Amino acid sequence: MANVLIVDDDYCIRTLYQFLFMGAEHTPQVAMDGEEALRKLETFIPDFMLIDISMPGMDGVEFIKQLHRLAISRPELSRIPFIVLTGENFTKMKEHHAIVGNLDYKAFLPKMTQQAQVLSLSEKILTEYGKM
Repeated sequence: MANVLIVDDDYCIRTLYQFLFMGAEHTPQVAMDGEEALRKLETFIPDFMLIDISMPGMDGVEFIKQLHRLAISRPELSRIPFIVLTGENFTKMKEHHAIVGNLDYKAFLPKMTQQAQVLSLSEKILTEYGKM
């Protein structure tokens, strides 16, 4: 199926989504912040990402910026669709971080969104990108 990168500082959230995607026969990898996610990208190329915004160290916004810079020299990292999943007030966060203009951004969801809904949306995105 698809390679999925889950970037979140909350162990419970990372583990929950790791098992959710594994149960749907995807290959998930997890990272606890943007720095670890960038290191994962040295050996793991995701077809889709689930990214938290507020994390210690490199947050989600900076990770997304770094990913786009890295994609200049590594084209296989370009155009990876992602969903932002955050515990913050997502209405204000969307405006504050200006992620909406990013072509790879597909949804901005609160962490309390039902997991089945996140998985369903993720698989719809993967299908649109021809990754399923």
